[in-house]
Amino acid sequence: MASFIVAIYLIHTELGSVSMNGVYWHLNAYSASILFATMVATLLGHAALSFQDFIAFRHLTARPPRQDLAIASFTSNAVGSTVGSLVLLGSALQTRIYLQAGLPPEDCALFVRIKRMGLYVGALIIAGAGLLLEPGPLQQHYGMPIILSVLIGGVCLAGAGALLWRNLSIAGVTPASAGYRLFASLVDWSMAALVLYLLLPESTPFGFVGFLPIFALACLAGGLSGLPAGIGAFEAIILLLVPSQPVEAVIGALILFRAIYYLMPLALAGLALGASTIAQSHRQVLKGVSQGAGGLADLFTPPLFALLAFASGAYMLAAAMTPALPGALQEAGRFLPLPVIEVSHFLASIVGFLLLIVANGLARRLSHAWAAGLVLLILGIGLTLAKGATLGEAVPLAVVLSVLALSRGAFYRATPLSSVKLTPVVLLAIAATIGAAIWLGFFSYEHVEYRDELWWQFALHGGTSRFLRAAGGVSALGLLFLAWNWLRPVKRPAQTEAPPTTDTIANLIATAKAARPDAALALSGDKQFHFSTSGNSFIMFSPRGRSWIAMSEPVGDPDEFPSLVWSFREAADAAGCGTVFYAVSRDFLPLAADLGLTVQKVGETAIIPLADFSLEGSARSGLRQTVRRGERDGLSFDIIPLESVPAVMDQLATVSDDWLAAHEGAEKSFSLGRFDPDYIARSPVGVARLGDEIVAFANIWEGAGKRDRAIDLMRFSSAAPKSVMEYLFIQLLLWAKDQGGERFDLGMAPLAGLESHRLAPALSRLGTFIYEHAGSVYGFEGLRAYKQKFRPDWEPLYLATSNSRGVATALADVAILTSGGLVSMFRK
Repeated sequence: MASFIVAIYLIHTELGSVSMNGVYWHLNAYSASILFATMVATLLGHAALSFQDFIAFRHLTARPPRQDLAIASFTSNAVGSTVGSLVLLGSALQTRIYLQAGLPPEDCALFVRIKRMGLYVGALIIAGAGLLLEPGPLQQHYGMPIILSVLIGGVCLAGAGALLWRNLSIAGVTPASAGYRLFASLVDWSMAALVLYLLLPESTPFGFVGFLPIFALACLAGGLSGLPAGIGAFEAIILLLVPSQPVEAVIGALILFRAIYYLMPLALAGLALGASTIAQSHRQVLKGVSQGAGGLADLFTPPLFALLAFASGAYMLAAAMTPALPGALQEAGRFLPLPVIEVSHFLASIVGFLLLIVANGLARRLSHAWAAGLVLLILGIGLTLAKGATLGEAVPLAVVLSVLALSRGAFYRATPLSSVKLTPVVLLAIAATIGAAIWLGFFSYEHVEYRDELWWQFALHGGTSRFLRAAGGVSALGLLFLAWNWLRPVKRPAQTEAPPTTDTIANLIATAKAARPDAALALSGDKQFHFSTSGNSFIMFSPRGRSWIAMSEPVGDPDEFPSLVWSFREAADAAGCGTVFYAVSRDFLPLAADLGLTVQKVGETAIIPLADFSLEGSARSGLRQTVRRGERDGLSFDIIPLESVPAVMDQLATVSDDWLAAHEGAEKSFSLGRFDPDYIARSPVGVARLGDEIVAFANIWEGAGKRDRAIDLMRFSSAAPKSVMEYLFIQLLLWAKDQGGERFDLGMAPLAGLESHRLAPALSRLGTFIYEHAGSVYGFEGLRAYKQKFRPDWEPLYLATSNSRGVATALADVAILTSGGLVSMFRK
């Protein structure tokens, strides 16, 4: 946002005396031959990009079909160059489709590396060549000494040579293939620069070669700005460094450059994907099979049409804020009454704003957004013509409408558009677009003396009044929408059937072939459930933000788990949400890999192998002393069976209330149980008594076949001896061993066991730092050291999420769920 504001300020400073009518005149003055040449150069540049991708894939062990490679390459390059960094976003999109096509991750990583090097080498060479071959204009217009131009050019070429040498060090890369990619990169950069150079006015005082370093610098500034396609930053550099006159002609060249080099490939990609969607649907009908959304069209269509819808909205806003062409407006006044023109102009600005909102829904594959986009584009075309614009102004909207109508199959999520919150990034993009459009209006009418009565004047050529009303309406609507988006609650996923009863869930857990002890959390009353087709297996989850967060692993029949996790992800995807599995073990990781989830270690859990547990030997002397001390203090141990728990519920409640008051805390949720009589009564409880009084207790989770057990709530009263919980743990372990149990889980040590290596993931290194330095807040190391007394086997636990860039957000959502809310998370 800061980069955008700086770019706008520089442009505003540079264009103090520019006339928008002059810009319009120069836009209309381009010959058909120039426009045709720029289109050909654009297609050649994008073809060179695709050729680079084709050559890069020759070095990989597996290759996708050529048709898939061509469509994926062209579309991802068009989307990547428009949204932001071509290297980062375009490669990310291609990596995603190639992973789905079965390519191993290491091949995809190699592809990204090769492509990045190719683009950098091309940029350095054209910049260096321009500085070395044509340094004269730089000295004449900017005072740059020729020796400095030659020196910088030499450095650029040396950097390109170093990158080429590194490229040749990659296994399988030959000099011939590197030469082909270098040639393609040079063609790509040269064609992009040629498009803009052909559009610049004839008064440009240097040749094409001299223009290359300026173009490369502008692209570098745009890439570093982080703005979509470097918008604003790129234009600022060109306006500052290209000494062409008149300035209106340079502005017209930049506008056409954006339309031809960025928007035209997007529209062509949209047509290709629309046709691919229709062909795919036709093949499905002929074959009688149903295929999930996973093909090229389904992958690329949402981001592509989100971009086109957003660009259409920005286009309509800009048109509403700038003067209309006098001839077209006069012609409209002959056929339409003035009120129709005034209302159409105002409503066109509102439709433009709404298209910015709908673009977010298209990116999330919402069917309602697709329908709304069609309606808004139809309205936009009609309002554009009714407000006095030329037919040519409506053509871009008609093109977007046509290609969007072809891609119905890619928008399959039934989530209402109103239920999806916009992310801060999207909100900033919308705010920046509205701000830029309003600035453009003030810039266009800066020579008008503003008066209060302008708001209420209605005249055929009253462009200033229409601009003010449109700007005020869009600003007010934007602020209202921002407040509504921020304050409204996020809707929970709708239950298609009546929620299962607690008894039903309890019976499923009791008869499950596979159930970890923490499956008992399904009985806590704070979860929703996703069932297998048979109804014998389920996943328990809670929605938070834009994710469905599953607690632990599936419960039920292991044979059903693969289809169950896929259907869970599909249901979350249809609701516009990501998928998160929290606190899963190593056994779940193959399923996570099949689902394409990103895995992050979140801690370790203390597992006691009961066959090896006893109080004998010198290593267990501390535990023996704890038992003897407890007995001297008058403690005794007892297991309250399931059917007898209600009889002691009042005593357990007294201990729980005392414990909560002493710790100044609140009940947790999601990954831990809470003291609720109905919940506590559904598991056996181990108690420590002082005489006849219960002074400590722990309810016990039991896994499938009661082979594994774990502790849930662990609470003691202020009247209990200090060693009461350690005494209770020891007795529970001995009891579980006597019952024929195999393993006992003492619970998780959060953030334990994370890697701190400098090459480890950033979240792991951050977790290690928190684990080592946040003892005063949580006592991470102390918790692990306490459990280490029992000499457990530490087994890792993981978080798996479908959003590779949202691991930190998923962890935050889990922390909020576990703490029982954002406020409770910060309590002691």
